[in-house]
Parts: sequence; C-alpha cells; structure tokens
Amino acid sequence: MKFRKVMDQPTNLSWWIWLILGIANLTCALCVKYVGLYSLILSLFLIAYDYWNLIPRKTLSSTVLCIHLIIRIFVILSIICIIYLTVFYIHLTTLSKAGPHDSVMTSAFQASLDGGLASITKGQPLEVTHGSQITLRHTYGRACWLHSHNHMYPLRYPDGRGSSHQQQVTCYSFKDVNNWWIVKKPERNDLVVTKPSEPIKHGDIIQLVHGITSRALNSHDVAAPMTPQSQEVSCYIDYNVSMPAQNFWKVEISNKDSTGDVWHAIQSQIRLIHVNTDYALKFSGRQLPDWGFNQHEIVADRLVDQTDSIWNVEEHRYTKSEDQKQRERELINAEMIPLQATTLNFWEKFIELQIKMLFSGQEGQNSHMYSSDPLDWPLMSRGIAYWVSNDSNVNICIIVIICEKKLIYTYYIIIYYIHIYKNFFFTNYYLY
Repeated sequence: MKFRKVMDQPTNLSWWIWLILGIANLTCALCVKYVGLYSLILSLFLIAYDYWNLIPRKTLSSTVLCIHLIIRIFVILSIICIIYLTVFYIHLTTLSKAGPHDSVMTSAFQASLDGGLASITKGQPLEVTHGSQITLRHTYGRACWLHSHNHMYPLRYPDGRGSSHQQQVTCYSFKDVNNWWIVKKPERNDLVVTKPSEPIKHGDIIQLVHGITSRALNSHDVAAPMTPQSQEVSCYIDYNVSMPAQNFWKVEISNKDSTGDVWHAIQSQIRLIHVNTDYALKFSGRQLPDWGFNQHEIVADRLVDQTDSIWNVEEHRYTKSEDQKQRERELINAEMIPLQATTLNFWEKFIELQIKMLFSGQEGQNSHMYSSDPLDWPLMSRGIAYWVSNDSNVNICIIVIICEKKLIYTYYIIIYYIHIYKNFFFTNYYLY
C-alpha cells in the first residue's frame, strides 16, 4: 500500500524502499511455505494494475513508460531470485549432515550428505557389471527398494482370480537383506565378477537373481494382485508345469545423455523392460494385504515412459564367491569403507528439493471408499469426503444414493467406527 502511494515517482527514494521491502517480505513468505506464492501473485497483480493506470497519463512519454516497466521487472525479478536462492543456498550449505527424514530424497542427494547413506556408498564400485550385488531403489516418489522374500503369492485372491503362486516381489520401505539382487548376464552360469569386468550398458539383456533365495526376477501373463490391468512380478519357481521362466530384462538408462551408456550406481536412472512382453518394472503405489506383509506392490506395466518405472542402484558391491552360503554371509555382513564422497552441485540439489516440496505431500495420501476427483465435485457423480480424523476413523462426507426411481438424494453422514473386542460396530448419524 505504501508503494502504491508513490507508484509514479521512480526517482523518489521512498519508491525504491517500499518496492524492495514489499517484494522482499513476500519472497521471504514464499521461502517459508509455498502458500506464500498467492500473496506474491496478488502483489504482482497490483503492481501491474498500477502500471496499467500510468499508461493513459499524457504527462508520461513512451520512453518514460518503458523505463517504468523495465525498472519494475528488473527490481522484482532481482529481489525474488536473490532472496530465494540465498535462503536455499544457506539451507543446503549449512545442513550437510544426514537426518532421519532424508530418505524422501533421491539416492544421489542422500549420498552427498555426511553420514547416513554417504557412509555406505562412498567406497562402492561405480560400474554395474555381471556379478554386481545391488539394491534397487524406486527413484521418484515413495522411497522403497525392490524386495523379495521366501513367501508365495496366494493361489487365489478374494475376488476369485488366480495367481502364479510364485515367490512374491514387493517394494519395501526399509533397509533389509532381502533387498539385495545379483546382476547376471544370461550367457553366463556363474555369479562372480571377473577381471576384466563386464559392465552392463544401455540396451543389454540381464537377469536379476535374488541374493538370498537365488531365484530370478520374473513376470508372466498373470494379473497383478492389486492392479489387475498390469502383470504380476515374481521370482521364478519351477513347478514343472507349462509355465516356463520369463526372466530376461532389458536395461534402459533414461538419463544416459548425462551419465553415459554404462550403468552406474547412484547416478544412472534405469528402466527394466521385460523382454517377453515389453512391459516395464513399475512401483504401482498400492499396498498388499496381510499375506504380502503390507508391503507395496510391484508390477510390469505396458506404459513404459512414466516416473514410477524408474529405478537406481543405491548400494553396490561385487560378488566374490560362487558359494551361495558364502554369498548370503557377505550380504548380511556387507559393510562399505568410505573413500570418496558423492557430490552434487547446488543447482542439482536446489531443483530436486523444489520438486520434492511441490509433490512429496501427495505421496502419502491414501485412497478410501469416499475419495473423489475434482471433476466429480460439480457433477456429484460420487461421494465427497469433507473431513477425516487423524486419530480415528471418524469422517464426514456426502454420499450420493441413486434410488429405484433414479432420483438422487444427498445425505450428510458421520460414520463412527468403534473397535470392541476385535469386532467393528458401526453407528451412523444422518443429518438431513
């Protein structure tokens, strides 16, 4: 408001003071939380509106108006960029140590911090080769690792669909020995890294052998448990039935323009394409029920070009022994010796942090029976959830009921879920 009183006096000191202070304060609000962007946009609109009102003034020539415009744009952009970048530069420079919540960032970001993942990955080999022992991390979105354990998919799901009854493959949100896999070239029968090593390159065909169970990553033309439109991913067990192994995967490095054609730990972002179907290994985001230990579902999806199909090697070591028991002991007792830190420049960290700030809040949102999309709201095509308690299952929503006469009635409903003696009883209160 102070600036608007002197908006046509750029030679006045107060014009500069109020413009700089106003933009600086609003930029600081934006640095604290993105919701401050709305206030900043409003102020920019008012500044533009005031400039628009200057145009009809006959006392101001075209040259003066152009100078007004250039000064406004220069001051606004300069102040916003300087303050915003300075705040995050101080933030990223000062906070250089790993913390309990850095797992939401990519492996490369975590490895650049002191302690935590950096202490594990500093001394590990760079090039992924035949015989590499690796953990594969879901690069974008929820932090989890490709995982398998010695449990099978159920023969039949509750909806009557059958499964392959092969070994489960999931995405597990915690570090675990069952996250380790061994890269194998199909033409090789051993799993040991030899010299000279055979680095895996973009377009190479590989097999991924689970480190503990020694079963290969596989996919069949069987519907996935929670996402039936996608294929189930498993570790292959030979039941001597007419279901041969389909465990070849093609490595596609999505960022090979910046990292090169050779598959590198941490840096390379890859897609694993199932050779038999051309489907991509994908994190579906759905949670498995109790039989899957509530871990997240992994599928093979026909849509290849999507962020949920991108993975990167996080931990990496070379296989030294052909004996399975010895390999298991190596995996369980694996410990890397830090030699050299992984580094990211300021701009790489800054851009990644902005993306996480914008989108990471959506990752923890779970769907429920009354969830709806924005297009459903004006059309009233399904129920709308207005409020859900964080401490209990109490919620307020609109339920749309279509009666026999095809009339639509809307009821406000509060549903209380009460857990007594391990049974659920429901008490419904209808507000008309």
